[in-house]
Amino acid sequence: MTLKNKNIIIVGMTGAGKTTIGKNLSKEISRNFFDIDQEIERISNLKIKDFFRIYGEPEFRKLEQSILIKLINQKNKLVISPGAGIFCNEELREFLLKECICVFLNAKLSTLISRLKKNLSNRPKLNKGKLEDNLKQMYKERINHYSKSHFSINVSDTPIFEIVKNIIETLKQYE
Repeated sequence: MTLKNKNIIIVGMTGAGKTTIGKNLSKEISRNFFDIDQEIERISNLKIKDFFRIYGEPEFRKLEQSILIKLINQKNKLVISPGAGIFCNEELREFLLKECICVFLNAKLSTLISRLKKNLSNRPKLNKGKLEDNLKQMYKERINHYSKSHFSINVSDTPIFEIVKNIIETLKQYE
């Protein structure tokens, strides 16, 4: 697998920093950045929480998958930030692992809670019940999927520039 012909997919829990790290990484390696949630909002003219409320999670996942596959098939060599649940779909995960380089942003639960407690407005899967309980359950359900990524980068207690530097160093193995 060579990097120069592969899209880079940033996966991880809600609040791990996929968008922030993806944007910074794309600048450093001179690639365009693409946020799937922003594209869904643009296409549907709805916030993610409203899309979930009106159409439900299954329709969200279908649209997310459709956008992602279309992007990857265009071979644009992007840095892509999908939704946090993207790796739960086994067929899609296998496709992403074959066609892209998948980077797991691994954050401790305490980091996620700290980042998300004041920013839940557009996170429909975390809005009901206790944030900590929701995140623990979500993490438990998803960690095995995320761990199948090509590599993992710890993002807890690490500055953004250091995370990006660590990703770039690891990506050099794929050149």
